[in-house]
Amino acid sequence: MSPLDLTVDHSPFHRLIGLVLLRAKDGEVEMRLPWQEAFGRSDRSDWYHGGILSALVDIAGDYAVASRLGRWVATIDLRVDYLRPALKGDLVARARAIKVGRTVGVADVELMDEKGAVVAIGRCAYSTSA
Repeated sequence: MSPLDLTVDHSPFHRLIGLVLLRAKDGEVEMRLPWQEAFGRSDRSDWYHGGILSALVDIAGDYAVASRLGRWVATIDLRVDYLRPALKGDLVARARAIKVGRTVGVADVELMDEKGAVVAIGRCAYSTSA
């Protein structure tokens, strides 16, 4: 996949949440998600809603596999372990393609807060068959 193809601007959802692609290279991806009040788990909350975290895990894992495969992939399975509350502030996702086979690709993802603490981890599986 050429660097021009690997952008977050092609998705309305990515633009809506303000996702920023920091780095993408051969199976490794780093993204930043800036805090928005709409991401709070409840009114006046300074914690992220878990759905936002799981979406970020899925997107980062997808990009890690796609950067190795050279094309977009569809999610088959997603597991997220929430380790601590993700507090107000930017989040960083680091994803790594673990295996990219003929039919399935697998990626591991870590989400970190502004202080570098890991707030969630995920494992994602994607369909790699054309």
